Amino acid sequence: MNVKYSSQRHMEFIQRFGTWHSMKPERVSFLYLLGILRVTREHFREIFDLQTGEIHPECLRRPWITPLARRTIMLAFNLYENWMPSEYPEDCSPSALFDNAKIRDFLLIGVELRYRKES
Repeated sequence: MNVKYSSQRHMEFIQRFGTWHSMKPERVSFLYLLGILRVTREHFREIFDLQTGEIHPECLRRPWITPLARRTIMLAFNLYENWMPSEYPEDCSPSALFDNAKIRDFLLIGVELRYRKES
């Protein structure tokens, strides 16, 4: 699969994780999605604990969250561990998740990475 990046910083964010292509698909997708936006890259440690592998849903209530960041994080959480929010469920509908043409293609790549066939 030929992976496309939203920016040079997105690619660098992914490369910091080394052999990310050999990781489990849910982790690859998760990292890819959280690397798309500057705000999620900058607040990655508030979103996810690398040591434990745990997501931090409370990050969705932080002041730095934008509507686009919220939707991107929700998709990443869902693809990572089937997480569904109790708050903002309307942000998880396909029409809400994929309504922004600026990042739609990158979100779809994240979905493809999650469900790619393993060799």
